[in-house]
Amino acid sequence: MAFWRKDKGEGADVAVTSLIGQDMELVGDVSFKGKLRLDGRIKGDVRGDYLILGEAGVVVGDILVNTFVCSGRVEGNVNVKKFQISHKGVINGKVEATDLEVESGAALSGEIKSRSKELRLVPGSSIPKEEWDAQVQEAAAHAASTAKKGSGPASSATSPASPPASSTPAPTETSRKQAAATG
Repeated sequence: MAFWRKDKGEGADVAVTSLIGQDMELVGDVSFKGKLRLDGRIKGDVRGDYLILGEAGVVVGDILVNTFVCSGRVEGNVNVKKFQISHKGVINGKVEATDLEVESGAALSGEIKSRSKELRLVPGSSIPKEEWDAQVQEAAAHAASTAKKGSGPASSATSPASPPASSTPAPTETSRKQAAATG
């Protein structure tokens, strides 16, 4: 693929500002500005602008950067805007990216999630606000339906002596899905 040429990609014209060589291992979280090339090993989370993980590079921890070009190995989660992984790259963890390019032969093991470019995050979270709101609503609906069913034979919600609140049964998740599918 053409995107692996050295002159391709966002920030390609920006020189590497930091280098962690093949013989170096860092333990602890790393934060940086500019463009970091990692040919060594980091045991900890990595946060910054533009990360290039060389073939010998390894990160055991989470990565949170704007742009990530991966030819090495990651044991952790990746949360980026732009992500490119070469055929030599290996990711074992969850990947969340706005733009994702995967070269044939790359190894991705875990959940892969593509985000929209208009991303609003819940403060202190990597989950988009809209997704968070949907999850909260789904959990509330599930809790309400569980409460209606009751938790055992002594529950008044499941007792035959309890008359229904109305003659029309409340719509269930299944009935809503069926109604949406038919019309």
